[in-house]
Amino acid sequence: MRRKVLDILTLVPCLALFTQAQQAPPKIELIPVAGPVYMVQGGGGNIGIVADEAGLVMIDAMFERAAAGIRDAVKALPGGDRVRFLVNTHWHSDHTDGNKAFGPTAVILSHENVRALVAKDQSLMGGTIRALPASALPAITFSDTLTLYAGGQAIRLVHFPRAHTDGDTVVFIDGLKVVHMGDMFFNGMFPFLDVANGGDIDNWVRDLDTVLAGLPADAKIIPGHGPLAGVAELRAFRGMLVSSADLVRKQMKAGKTLDEIKAAGLPPDLEAWAKGFLKPAQWLELVYRSLEKNGK
Repeated sequence: MRRKVLDILTLVPCLALFTQAQQAPPKIELIPVAGPVYMVQGGGGNIGIVADEAGLVMIDAMFERAAAGIRDAVKALPGGDRVRFLVNTHWHSDHTDGNKAFGPTAVILSHENVRALVAKDQSLMGGTIRALPASALPAITFSDTLTLYAGGQAIRLVHFPRAHTDGDTVVFIDGLKVVHMGDMFFNGMFPFLDVANGGDIDNWVRDLDTVLAGLPADAKIIPGHGPLAGVAELRAFRGMLVSSADLVRKQMKAGKTLDEIKAAGLPPDLEAWAKGFLKPAQWLELVYRSLEKNGK
């Protein structure tokens, strides 16, 4: 029991990413991407916007407390007075809590596993994420792919199973060479790996290989966290996942315990990724748990 408590305590600081610990409204920034596509940063996971006179397509919704700032940032865009469609790329509350603000007047879409998770209370990193109210739940779900049309573009939603979670959706706007990766991509920092809900570091790498194989060299990529990116940054992130898994796997095969692996720390090339909300020991534990769960 003491071991389990200590494991939970090492991850508790990460819970701040998924809770509204700060009460002050966040600073929201609108960043042009391509054509009618924009990125919104500042109050949780990055949002993608496709402007359309009939109403916006919003990809993720940050925390509810960011809603006023988001509305203000997009109000001058075509259709900026309303959100017509809201896509949830996965279930974590820094991407879905804003459903409570936008859901009553928008159609929310997600992978079917996302609705199942946000419809009930969930335990995450030693805390509890409360179920969303009925008006904030996805009204349309899909299992593999779904296509929307807005802003003169086809917007493809594609499910990638067992990567960051078991409900990840990547949004492709092929005509503009734009992709919203959700938390399948943390630009320049260690990501959270939701092992309890299907996260698998090895499968994550395979899914990223699939995405990268279809991207043009000049694609613009909206990450779940971090600045707007290109293919080079996504490849670097994929390489970090591979290096992290190899590092931990070799030590596990050598009989090292989790405590010993965390105490050994990271080589310099991986240490450079520890500039987000996850510390090296926390990231190493998530990688260990993923490999352990899958007998690797």
